[in-house]
Amino acid sequence: RVCMPSTPPLARPPPAESAPCGAGGAGLVAPTFGPDGSLYAVASESGDIVSVANAGVFPLLNTGGNPTAVCFAEGALYVCDWAHRAILCRGSDGVLSEFVREYEGRDLLGPSGMTTDAKGNIYFTDSGPLGETTLGERGGSVFSISRDGQLLQPLALGTLSHPCGLALAPRGGALYVCELLANRLLRFVQRPAGVWHCSVYFQFSGGLGPSAVACDEDGHVYVALFDFAGHGSGQGRVAVLSPQGTLVKEIACPGGAEVSGIALDPAGGALIVTDASTSRVHRLAI
Repeated sequence: RVCMPSTPPLARPPPAESAPCGAGGAGLVAPTFGPDGSLYAVASESGDIVSVANAGVFPLLNTGGNPTAVCFAEGALYVCDWAHRAILCRGSDGVLSEFVREYEGRDLLGPSGMTTDAKGNIYFTDSGPLGETTLGERGGSVFSISRDGQLLQPLALGTLSHPCGLALAPRGGALYVCELLANRLLRFVQRPAGVWHCSVYFQFSGGLGPSAVACDEDGHVYVALFDFAGHGSGQGRVAVLSPQGTLVKEIACPGGAEVSGIALDPAGGALIVTDASTSRVHRLAI
């Protein structure tokens, strides 16, 4: 219902030149730039949608739940929320209300990641909280919502192991989706229009898996690699893939291993990274 081939491990890279651009909240994830160029993020544990500015984090609204991602489309703010098991929307009236909660009479598990295209269509993953959809109990999905909010279409239905972050390629040529617990990046393409085909774009190894993804105008794909704090190297990483799907390099992130979100600065030359374990936002030179 809608209401309105593996690669050998690389040596650990040196840390990228970075600057802190915010700290606060609880469990910061999903950095996102708004239409006016302002930077936002989600404090998933406290329920806040926050603005990131002047090295600080400032709460804007609270969902009363467990938000996981935000995006902007058609002048409205959309929020994925695990606790509400829905996508919420705040329009021009400032009221936060339920937008999508079910598909064909079945409740969503809990939307996890979200993005929008130039036409105002929304794409989101539905995974539920970590552990809800696993390698043994696949059940995660990817959906699209039409610009007018009237059509909710599954791109993958109940077949994925914790799908989370997602991003569109330049000019909408493909949709990349992180499948965290399968440790891989998927690619969805349309041919013909409205018919989606999914394949494994890159298989990672080590750590838990990819949590977030972003694409630049040249077609390079940046993938945040998440692991639990206290396991592995303890250092966060972002993998950079070529437009052909080969690994170009890895960027070491400051802070811990729980890299929970990435976004490309629209001004260029920088990657915004959130770390859930330290609740910090960093700007990395690229």
